[in-house]
Amino acid sequence: MTVTRPAGGGVLREERLLAAINAPAINAPAASRPAASRPAAGRGQDIGQAPGRLAALQAFVNTLDVEAGTEQLGSPSALDTWLRSAGLTGPASWQSGAAELALAVDLREALRGVLRSHVTHSPAASREDTAEPGPSPAARLAEISSKVQARISADADGSVRVVAGDSGSRAALTRLLLIAAEAHTLGTWARLKVCSADDCQWAFYDRSPTRSGCWCSMQICGSRAKSRAYRRRAATASRSARTEAAGA
Repeated sequence: MTVTRPAGGGVLREERLLAAINAPAINAPAASRPAASRPAAGRGQDIGQAPGRLAALQAFVNTLDVEAGTEQLGSPSALDTWLRSAGLTGPASWQSGAAELALAVDLREALRGVLRSHVTHSPAASREDTAEPGPSPAARLAEISSKVQARISADADGSVRVVAGDSGSRAALTRLLLIAAEAHTLGTWARLKVCSADDCQWAFYDRSPTRSGCWCSMQICGSRAKSRAYRRRAATASRSARTEAAGA
């Protein structure tokens, strides 16, 4: 992300809910923003929606529901609609194109990869067959960040902040990156994760004291993972027993 100074001196499994998030620090108009929360069933109090502006980034990652196979950013117009509903852009005086849509999807998936790395113990990530070829998510995020701009802004009261330097959907994507930067400063960034289940990958906020959550729902995704692990162990034990019997 390039930061410049302005001339003259002077960031389907269930129904998704909507929540209001105030965002004065990201220079976005006050509006209703889509939240990102799984249902209460099967989810403890330590797992859920991210606080404050970070919920907008969480909702952005969850515009792709891997489990249900639904995509909220299926076209440039769908991207514009979502960004406006999230309060990340003002009234529509512009339209995104294929390039902006591709950048948004690339950003979303890079963020998903980074959030997956926040899981300190990921059963899925430990398997070699799940490794993705190419640059790491962090490297992809760095590359995408270099394609957007931010600038220093001084308000009438003398407060100084970093705001998006682009316009339209690129400005909205810059604001999402600024939210991530703010979360890192506040110490909340590492708590935003994606579910370790390969068939889920839903972004969730880990409020547990130990920050050890790795599934969006212990009773659903966690239970499935444990069942699969049990079946693998049982199958391995059965093969070993057959091998020993054959060699006897």
